[in-house]
Amino acid sequence: MKLRVPLSPSDDIDMTPMIDIVFQLIIFFMIASSFVEEAKVYKVTVPKAEAPMTISTEEALKIAVTADGDVAPADATDKAQKYSNLKDLVDELKLYKEAREKAGKEPLVVIRGDQDARHKRIVEVWNAIRSSGIRQVSFQVEPGKPEDSGKAAKAKE
Repeated sequence: MKLRVPLSPSDDIDMTPMIDIVFQLIIFFMIASSFVEEAKVYKVTVPKAEAPMTISTEEALKIAVTADGDVAPADATDKAQKYSNLKDLVDELKLYKEAREKAGKEPLVVIRGDQDARHKRIVEVWNAIRSSGIRQVSFQVEPGKPEDSGKAAKAKE
């Protein structure tokens, strides 16, 4: 005698909703990572220093000096945001200083100078900052030995 097995609901797990969620997560992270890259229009490799002093720079105005000598806000999202000349930089710094003083806070500027930037250009930017009346100027460096940054530059070439 043949026994009939009654049909039961499928024991298979439906993978379609899980695949949909995975694809949505992948798309989300791809889009989110593209926004992070947009903030880095100007590539600046800061030099290394053995014992850098750590200061809070959350509210500081950060200025990038590229290896080509371009000067721009460090968070520039477009190449057009660079300062065409140092007078434009001084004008913006004066506005920044006034706003910080109205808020009762000390203005602070951080220079992110590329390790391959000309020393002269960084000094020109520093002088522009000082001529705007801002006295607190800092240079951003990465922790490490200074000779490491020279090796990294030669390795890039």
